[in-house]
Formats: sequence, C-alpha cells, structure tokens
Amino acid sequence: MSTTNLRGVRELRILFVCTANICRSPTAELLARYRFGEDDALFRSAGFMRSDKEMPDDLQEVLRENRIDGSPHRSNRIDADTMNAADLILTMEGRHIQELTVEHPPALAHALPLREAADRMHNGQSLEGLLGQLEDRDPREYLSTKWDVDDPYKRGKKRYRKMLGEVDKLLDQVVAPLIANRS
Repeated sequence: MSTTNLRGVRELRILFVCTANICRSPTAELLARYRFGEDDALFRSAGFMRSDKEMPDDLQEVLRENRIDGSPHRSNRIDADTMNAADLILTMEGRHIQELTVEHPPALAHALPLREAADRMHNGQSLEGLLGQLEDRDPREYLSTKWDVDDPYKRGKKRYRKMLGEVDKLLDQVVAPLIANRS
C-alpha cells in the first residue's frame, strides 16, 4: 500500500534482496532505515530461502556497535507481491537478478545489483532516470561476480564490519540521491 509523506510526495519503496535475507539485505534495510528514516522511503528486504530465520549473532553484535538493533529481524522469502510492491529492487549479487526473473520476469524492469546502481547513478539522478537505463538488459549479463557485495555469512565480525561499511557507502551513492531528488 502506497502512502504519501507530509509534502504530498509518494514514498519511494526500496526492496533489498540477498540469498537468505539474514545478512546483507537486512543490513541494507536496517541501515537505510537508521540513516534515512521512513518519511520519504520505505525499506524492506527479502531472500530466496525459507522465512523466519534470525540474523547471525556476530552480525547482530556488529550492528549494535553501530546503534542498530537487528534482533527483531526474521528472514522473509521473496514473492511476486513483494517484488511488485517495490519501486526499486536492489540485489546484493548479480546472480540474484537471474533468480528474480525466473520467479517473476517483470522484476527485471526495476531490479539491479546495489553496486551496479551505484555505478549508474549520476548527479541529480531520479528513480525514473535510473530505471530508464535498465531497458534491453539480458539476465545472462549477471553471470559474473562483478556487482557482488561479498557474503560475510559465518566468516567473523571483521567480514561483517567490512560488509556493513560497503553497504553504507553504496547507500550513500544510491539511496541518498534518490531520496533527495524526490523532495
């Protein structure tokens, strides 16, 4: 369900996707919510595996170091309704684009890896401008690891911290300008 903010602008709906929805995508969701609030954008996350799993303890500790509480998070399995509700789907790996399009081919029109979105952003980029660059893509373009945010699962706090820093930087390059452009 779409709502508008106090300025009468419809909120931007961003869905972050990773494999299991227990590390990278919920980190992006929680970090985006912490940094940008939800007055101008709604942030959600999902994955391809079963639902209702908790984040790893080490990741929860790393998030707490950054004043973010990850304990309430439970994984969500992606479905067509979730994809349709999003204005923009940002994946953590290129292969996730292929998986999305197998489950729901129309998702290709508004889905791309977070790292690729950062690469495509230009000063003053709007959502429409970003999505306009996505026409005529082939999901097979995403066979390499070029656009991947490294999966830190069970690889220690140092890897979780590195992932958090990387996602934070990418959110600055993608989400911050998209929100600013809608204001």
